[in-house]
Amino acid sequence: MTNAANTANAASGAARVVPQAAAIAWIVATIGSFTSPPVANVAVVLALVLTLSSPQLRSRVPVAAAQPLAIAALALFAVMTVAMSWALVPWAARFAAWWNWRTMLLLVLAGAAFGEVRWKQCFCVALIVAVTTGAVGSFAFLAAGVTVDRGFRGTVFLNHVTQSMALAVGVLLAATFAAQRSRSVRSRVLLAAAALVCLADLVLVTAGRSGQVALAVAALSAVVLTLEGRRRWQAVLALLVLAVGLTALSPQLQQRFRLVAQEAPVLDCSAEESSTGLRLLLWRTAGALIRDRLFFGYGVGGLTPAYEREVGNHVNGQPLQNWCARPVHDPHNQYFRVTLEAGLLGLLALLGLIVGAARQKASQPYRACAQAILAAWCVTSLFNSHFQTFNEGHLIALLLGALLAPEQGAQSSEAR
Repeated sequence: MTNAANTANAASGAARVVPQAAAIAWIVATIGSFTSPPVANVAVVLALVLTLSSPQLRSRVPVAAAQPLAIAALALFAVMTVAMSWALVPWAARFAAWWNWRTMLLLVLAGAAFGEVRWKQCFCVALIVAVTTGAVGSFAFLAAGVTVDRGFRGTVFLNHVTQSMALAVGVLLAATFAAQRSRSVRSRVLLAAAALVCLADLVLVTAGRSGQVALAVAALSAVVLTLEGRRRWQAVLALLVLAVGLTALSPQLQQRFRLVAQEAPVLDCSAEESSTGLRLLLWRTAGALIRDRLFFGYGVGGLTPAYEREVGNHVNGQPLQNWCARPVHDPHNQYFRVTLEAGLLGLLALLGLIVGAARQKASQPYRACAQAILAAWCVTSLFNSHFQTFNEGHLIALLLGALLAPEQGAQSSEAR
């Protein structure tokens, strides 16, 4: 009897430990998405093994997969898989482009591991700690004249764009949690301090305009989603005043957005490459390609050769040289990219992901945070392919999977 009881206790302990270890692995993978791709990949493999080896989590996978967000994610993955079939490039190139969409599967599987609200809270706190630590490190890098992204001072994460997006997420999560009156005063003060440190680094140090735009969109979305009546519009006004004030106080912010206005009228292949000029050429060429094959696109992986054939028509008669002659794998617009690769069906599938997230039910403030961050990704994806790049793609997929995971048992009284 004793041996049987010990065996039962051991089995019960393992049944509890494995789901917890899986949640931790998913958290590490999320942090790794903006700090270290190798760490992210190893953590994802470990999370998959733990998730699929746990009977409890395996039983949760069909539940997670039946939710609106997961259905939309799987539909998008299926569309992009089928769209490989008509790309006129070798299968290795098709697979390399398609592999970026594996995040849609990770979104579903991560959702199975965060059925308890306490693990959603652990997820958010871990991200806040990681991003705040990075912000402190960024100030230290700035003082020491060190950076991991040449030409962009104070970059401590993978690159300045990824750092800015991670900081935007950190500010939103920390500020949202700091506003919860149910928390202790000490906890709220620490969270508010974390939000301010991340905000200061985003405004004063980090060069990524994407994160600055993302934070503005996320903050505005969070206010609209969480407040009602007069408080909502007071908060919107306060955010607008804050945005104007931060812009006035930050020469770095002013310079980055002034640069857009200076670069926009110029498209000169013989001049130095500019991010604005590059995007204008990409969008002009992409628009022409989409008009030619709106319904089916060029297949997953087929963008590069199609662009090479078309780009010469959009450089004002200049010879293709310097940055204009470089191979292109990304039009720096997520909506153009899916339309180029999978046609109108691909675009509808991507928009379906957004609708699925809007329909997903989860406890507050996790639902509002997830939807606010998704809104930010949708806006910044007008200028980048943030659902397909490794760093931002993994970050948004795992954020949505964890924060919008279907919760076990009765919904929280705050669920909507």
